[in-house]
Amino acid sequence: MAAYDLYGFKGASIFEAKSKIEGKLNISFEGRDSSYQGGVYYKFGEKESEVFIVKRNIDPFDGEPVEKMFSDYPVLLYVDVTLRSEEIKSFLGTEFNLLRHEFFD
Repeated sequence: MAAYDLYGFKGASIFEAKSKIEGKLNISFEGRDSSYQGGVYYKFGEKESEVFIVKRNIDPFDGEPVEKMFSDYPVLLYVDVTLRSEEIKSFLGTEFNLLRHEFFD
C-alpha cells in the first residue's frame, strides 16, 4: 500500500531544502511556478508514481500556513505514492521531520 508522507524543514530557504533533498535522495527537482502552490516550488516524479514536492508553508491567498498544524516549519516536503517511506526517512536524516504518515487506497 502506498504512503503519503509530509516532512517539515526548519531552514527558511526553499532552495536550501531542495538542494539537501537532491543530495540525500540522488534526485533532481524541476522548478515550477504556480499560484496554487504558493509561487515557486520544486517537483520530482509524475502522476501515478512516487512524487516529491518541496514548497513554502504559506497560502498565497490568505498568507496563513498551508499546514496550520505545522506552522513552525517554513518549508514542506510532500512525498506521495511511495512504497519506501522508511528508506526515505532514513536518507533525509534529522534535518527533515516526519510530520504526517498516511495510507490511502
